Amino acid sequence: MKPGILKRDGFFVGVLMGILLPALFLAFLFGLNWLMEMMFDMHLTRKIHFLYLLSIAANLLPLRYYLAKLNYEKTGMGLLLMTIAGVVGYFYAFGIGE
Repeated sequence: MKPGILKRDGFFVGVLMGILLPALFLAFLFGLNWLMEMMFDMHLTRKIHFLYLLSIAANLLPLRYYLAKLNYEKTGMGLLLMTIAGVVGYFYAFGIGE
């Protein structure tokens, strides 16, 4: 019996997870922000683009799981690459000194 896609040690599995997890978490944060604005007339952050940076934190738990517990180095490195690319992309898009 073959293991599921999440139980494989592959670089592209990590890259795919590194893209999808922050995107789903960002959608959740935008929904939560919208709900708080509608109900309480307040936001999660002062600037809405901080939610992009916060969504990248969704990669930290699976990164720890794949690198420390399962010892899947290829999957963990794919996740790490997407996490670093997301942070660098954020600072490139929104500026470091803002």
